[in-house]
Amino acid sequence: MHHRTDQQQHARFLLRFARFLAVTLALCVASAALAQAPEAPKAAADEAALAAGEKVAEEGRDAYRAGRYADAIALFDKAFALSSKPAYLYNIARAKEKLAEYDSAIKYLEKYLDAYKQQNAGADPQNAADVKNLVRDFKQRAFEALPEVTINSVPPGAQVYLGATDGLLTEGGSDKGSLIGSTPVSTHMKPGTYQMTVQLTNHVDHRAELQVPQSGKLNLSIAMKIKQTRSGLAIWTNVKGAQVAVDGKVVAVTPYNGVLPMPPGVHQVTLTRVGYHTADEQVTLSEDKLTTVRLNLKPSAGPPASWRSFTGWPLLILGGLAIGGGYVAKTFADKEYAGSPLFVERQKLQNDGYYLGGAAVGLGLGLIIWDWARSGVNSDDLVSGPYLDDGVENKPLPPPESTP
Repeated sequence: MHHRTDQQQHARFLLRFARFLAVTLALCVASAALAQAPEAPKAAADEAALAAGEKVAEEGRDAYRAGRYADAIALFDKAFALSSKPAYLYNIARAKEKLAEYDSAIKYLEKYLDAYKQQNAGADPQNAADVKNLVRDFKQRAFEALPEVTINSVPPGAQVYLGATDGLLTEGGSDKGSLIGSTPVSTHMKPGTYQMTVQLTNHVDHRAELQVPQSGKLNLSIAMKIKQTRSGLAIWTNVKGAQVAVDGKVVAVTPYNGVLPMPPGVHQVTLTRVGYHTADEQVTLSEDKLTTVRLNLKPSAGPPASWRSFTGWPLLILGGLAIGGGYVAKTFADKEYAGSPLFVERQKLQNDGYYLGGAAVGLGLGLIIWDWARSGVNSDDLVSGPYLDDGVENKPLPPPESTP
């Protein structure tokens, strides 16, 4: 009896478990059915959108082939809105190319690459390399399509800086803007207003607004103004008629009492005159300073003989003879007249010969040395005034109205 009850309980357990499995299976089937029910309409909607997009895109291709590029752009844009196919963005870029809208074409090529990657797990399209080459080509063509601007200056060689140089090929930037080159310079620029600075050494900076037109060419010629810097050069030398050359160019003849206006900087001063050695001096002129250069010229040949030599040599010879005569007198006195009254007389002759000869030799030698040591500059060649040593002197430059 007890065994039968256990069998009944076991049968009831199996029945309840079977019911549980049946209910669970039914729920799973119902859930799967509910989950799959919308898929069919969604798939159908996607296919319809693709078909609609392709139909519009085909119209866009027909417009493109017919040369109606603006219509093609509008149709491809509509097709992309319907189906989100990246290829339609690429087609828009090629239509933009035909309209010479290169900047916009570049943006659509970049959108094409991004859309393709998003829809293909980050993978690039097969034509990615060609697209990047197109982007580089469009950038160059966009630059060349801009208005051409040519800037000249008189004199040439001035550096041109432009502010707000969006779209320019520049060599670097500064507080003046970007350097685009040295005049004459030609470049392409986007239409608009630019701040232009033109700089040239020893010239005043030229600053102006540059108005670039919407199309065509713009030619500018700028006359650079010389910078009015003040520095002066004064020259002194000991002889008249010497040519004064600065940096190889003759600018004055001595005596010159004026002030030579010169730009600040390093200059080579050269003084020349026939019969004299050339004198050179490199000087640095500073703004608002007067630089005085003093150079003494020396004769290229020795000084000619004067009365000093003509007097000195005979005295030297006579003095030598007198000394020799005194020596002879002494010798004869010692040999012939020693102890006789004539000895004193000969001794006196000896002393007179020594004294007079020595004085004549000294005077003659002094005159010869004096003649040899003098400058040798002809007195007629000398400038008036005191003698000055060689040198360079700087002092404040007098005001223009008081400059000699």
